[in-house]
Amino acid sequence: MMKKKTALLMAIVMAVLTVAGCGKKEEETITLTLWHSFGSTVSQDVIDDFIEIYEKEHPNIKIVQENAQIEEYQLRKLKVAVANNSQGDVFLSYGGGYSQSIVDAGAALPLSSYLEADKTYDRMQSGVLEYFTYGDEIYGLPIKKWAGVLYCNRELFEQANLSYPTTWDELLNCVKVFHDSGITPMAMGGKDGWHIGMYQNALAVRTGGADYCNKALVGGESLNTDAIVKSAQLMMELVDAGAFSEGVMALSADEAQMEFFMGKVPMYYSGSWTAADCENPENLVQGKIDVVPMPTVDGGVGDATQFSGGAIDCYMINSKTEHPDEAVAFAIALTEYQSNEGYKLGDGVTAWKSDIDDSEVNPVLVEINKLTDSATGYVLAWDTFLQGTAIDAHYNLLQELVGGTITPEEFAQKMQEANEKALAEAANAEETPEE
Repeated sequence: MMKKKTALLMAIVMAVLTVAGCGKKEEETITLTLWHSFGSTVSQDVIDDFIEIYEKEHPNIKIVQENAQIEEYQLRKLKVAVANNSQGDVFLSYGGGYSQSIVDAGAALPLSSYLEADKTYDRMQSGVLEYFTYGDEIYGLPIKKWAGVLYCNRELFEQANLSYPTTWDELLNCVKVFHDSGITPMAMGGKDGWHIGMYQNALAVRTGGADYCNKALVGGESLNTDAIVKSAQLMMELVDAGAFSEGVMALSADEAQMEFFMGKVPMYYSGSWTAADCENPENLVQGKIDVVPMPTVDGGVGDATQFSGGAIDCYMINSKTEHPDEAVAFAIALTEYQSNEGYKLGDGVTAWKSDIDDSEVNPVLVEINKLTDSATGYVLAWDTFLQGTAIDAHYNLLQELVGGTITPEEFAQKMQEANEKALAEAANAEETPEE
């Protein structure tokens, strides 16, 4: 296995050699620090293997890891370090709004020229750089991506003599057939607002399209539009049709998901992270799951090639690193290797093009990867985009919508108000100097 990994790494390293400075003397030892929060995940072994091989191939390079618990890293450690550029030479970050302040502070190295020099662009899948692009520059290297898909229990569909739904009308028909036969059609845990959001956010991609959603969530467009109203109306169509359990608002996300894994529920909309559990031998659905995109909506802007999801985890390079060429070369090689090896382990969909043998990979994840090969747009989960108080407001409004205490029109209006307020608060916070 180590020989196989070594061969893969050598191929990656050869592809990035033009990035690294070739004028360095062989005897010069360069130490690069790598900051991340993968210590408790399968990625840690992948990183350790990579560093061992990389240091053998580059005897003048020494990699020192600094690992922190994920919440501590995201919420405090990285943000504090960025204030004085004391983060690692290469550091884990997250695209979209999270890294905006890092870029604004000048703490991340622009990467566009490096990626052009060694044709890194050509080795990445389409659309994976969107959330690491600020202005006209790219600042992050995508580690993995996720995509929301409709998980379908093949056995239950065959028993009901139904095909997987591709349109909204077909989905409603599937809901009706299953509901009429005494089977809860879809799994959702309304006790957790984010779980409702998985469905509504995906429907907004169908009604409004990826471009609109990406702009609206950062304040570039209003959320109080027909597209968002329609997404909420469709959500309520599912509720009214009996798509979810009668006690949906008392179910947690984990409890709802378990009903799907027990083979009781035929459909479940979730992210690609669910693929690993679909093949867990402890679950009764192993070998019985297929995936399809969220069905398309008549008159909607977003087609079946647009997904909830995208690449969000990334590596960035400290703008003050003493060894930018070496840091970029290492980061590119690490990112590509970690993305592909992680894919084999079921840790997300690879963000890089590869010739990985599908027989080595979770079969459900393989199907998701095939679905997203031709993706034309992604929209991250709303709670990733939204800031401050807007996140909890989103959860609460989703629960009120499904609970029937607000209308779809009120949902759209109140979401816009919450987003405006949170964006204004964030802008004021940036303008107010710390004491």
